[in-house]
Amino acid sequence: MKTKISRTSLLIILCWLVYTCSYIGKLSYNANITPIGLALGVSKTELGTVSTFFFFAYGIGQVVNGFLCKKYNAKYVIFACLLVSSAITAVFPFIPDFSIAKYLWLVNGIAMSFLWTLLIRLLSEQLPKKDIPRAVLAMGTTVATGTFIVYGMSSLMVAVATYHVTFCIAAAIMAASAIVWICSFNRLTSGAKDSASDVTEEITEAPSGGMATRSVMIFIAVLAFFAVGNNFVKDGLTAWTPQILDETYNTPSWLSILLTLLLPTMAIGGAGVALRLQKRTNSFIGSCVILFAASAALIGVVLGLFSFPVLPLTVVCFAIVSCLMAGVNNVITSMVPLHMKDRISSGKLAGVLNGFCYLGSTVSTYSLGAIADSALGWYGVFYVLLAVTALAIATGSLYLIFNKGKKI
Repeated sequence: MKTKISRTSLLIILCWLVYTCSYIGKLSYNANITPIGLALGVSKTELGTVSTFFFFAYGIGQVVNGFLCKKYNAKYVIFACLLVSSAITAVFPFIPDFSIAKYLWLVNGIAMSFLWTLLIRLLSEQLPKKDIPRAVLAMGTTVATGTFIVYGMSSLMVAVATYHVTFCIAAAIMAASAIVWICSFNRLTSGAKDSASDVTEEITEAPSGGMATRSVMIFIAVLAFFAVGNNFVKDGLTAWTPQILDETYNTPSWLSILLTLLLPTMAIGGAGVALRLQKRTNSFIGSCVILFAASAALIGVVLGLFSFPVLPLTVVCFAIVSCLMAGVNNVITSMVPLHMKDRISSGKLAGVLNGFCYLGSTVSTYSLGAIADSALGWYGVFYVLLAVTALAIATGSLYLIFNKGKKI
């Protein structure tokens, strides 16, 4: 029994490690967007286009791979994707013409789009129901942890060396994680599925006896809408906070990146917040509405602070919003797919919902950069973020009203 517990725990750790390391590479560009723009003299719109190409490829890839992930060999596909992304990340800062950056990062997006669906599929197949909450909590911290590492590393490298070094280190980390993955896979997956066939613990929004197709589709559609809004806010803040601080408070690039570390630091707690809230509300949709409402209030505070600039309070507001949005992301991409594994393929549902997340990211980075470049400036950016959260709150509230007393 001890062996089985140890193996499943190590499998969760392995999946956590792989996805965390992938995020270090994935965000190496966004973490250095300000020094890259200053060094190369390109506009915010041009800088945002690179992220848009990545998120477009990543988002579409998530949906496609969600449907096809059962056909893939997770061991070799994840290994290959990590190596491809590692190679692209290593050469990216040395390209001679910035106009090709978006195409290189698009290929990186395609490679990275295989990982999440395969990892969630693997965990849903291998883990017994008692380990699902641990997996949800662990995988919910990957994005925040990876973001924290890459932004911390970027701040240090910009201060003492150059942003080029960050890309090289990120590439080495991904290559190392690929080696750990390929060497550990067989040992950690063989025999770990003994009790995975148990029916998962009943989720609070669905009874164990079959769900009406129409109700399920509406439920997933609302979550997909939340996914777009969540990543629009989350990745918009992550990408542009260094530049906002740089231009609003005249902080040097390295300090702007360093202060941005508060975002992923707080976001690490997002998974825990989401799990606690879910236990209290007994509703995935209700939990998301509460998290969006709190985010909207804080974005309103930030808008007020533009008239009376207070750097510490602004950064704290950004950090709390990051935590709340990480909680929404955890509900959508981890909690729901793993808890519904006995009703729908976890890999497929995770892929579809994560694809919608990156649709939000695709629109966010480019459009917010364009708005910031316009006469509206950063005021316009935060009014748009406020409108997105308000729309999510309205949609979720309508869903709860029309489904009051109903189980999906």
